[in-house]
Amino acid sequence: MTHTPRGFTLPELLIALSLSLGLIAAALKLYSVSRQSSASLNAAQAVHDNARLVLNNLRLQAQLAGGAYVLEIDGPANTELVQLSPPHSANTSPVLGSDGGANKPDTLSLGHWSKLDAWDCQGNKANKSDLVLSDYQLNSKKELTCRDSNANSKNSFQALAEGVEDLQVRYAVFDAQRLHWRTASASLNAAQVLAVEVCVRVASLTPVSAGASASQGCNGERIAADGYVRRVFRRAWALRSRLESAS
Repeated sequence: MTHTPRGFTLPELLIALSLSLGLIAAALKLYSVSRQSSASLNAAQAVHDNARLVLNNLRLQAQLAGGAYVLEIDGPANTELVQLSPPHSANTSPVLGSDGGANKPDTLSLGHWSKLDAWDCQGNKANKSDLVLSDYQLNSKKELTCRDSNANSKNSFQALAEGVEDLQVRYAVFDAQRLHWRTASASLNAAQVLAVEVCVRVASLTPVSAGASASQGCNGERIAADGYVRRVFRRAWALRSRLESAS
């Protein structure tokens, strides 16, 4: 008995086509979700990398600000002498800055004498006995820039990190037997500053998610959702002890 071969019926073809289209749609959806997730992770990683670069640089300069170096020098026979380098010159404060006002970026300047090997904010090695005065400010490209503004230097501002939307600075001042956190002002006595707190708001360079929620900035202000990944980072560092004389 012979069997006559036959093809698929129209209903069978329609069912197979529907299943195939369903599988393709599911694969495309999975690919889109995977791609979105990868973009979000990459953006978050870039935000943290830029923030880490900013905070590590500021930490190094803040911990050096106002430091008095102890140097050992040869004395007469059977004696040793210790020399203290000045923490800063008479007209140079170890920490300066300006308050940008409500929801506007601040500026920060940190200075120290390079009695030992030291680097400025751009990674340039300073010569011994040089004054290293590192200035930080934001530019219109959302870059945190820095320069060594030593009077003997003609450096221009160079980008340190990108995606930085805001820089806020506060100073810990011991006054009237209490520790106060203050913003920069004309009345702030830099010689009484014991620590510096910085807050930076860093965003991704491109939007990655239309469903991102609103967030808060360094001063508690509301940042509208626009698809960018944002993080706020806050750190505080104590300045080095400042000894005013060698006696």
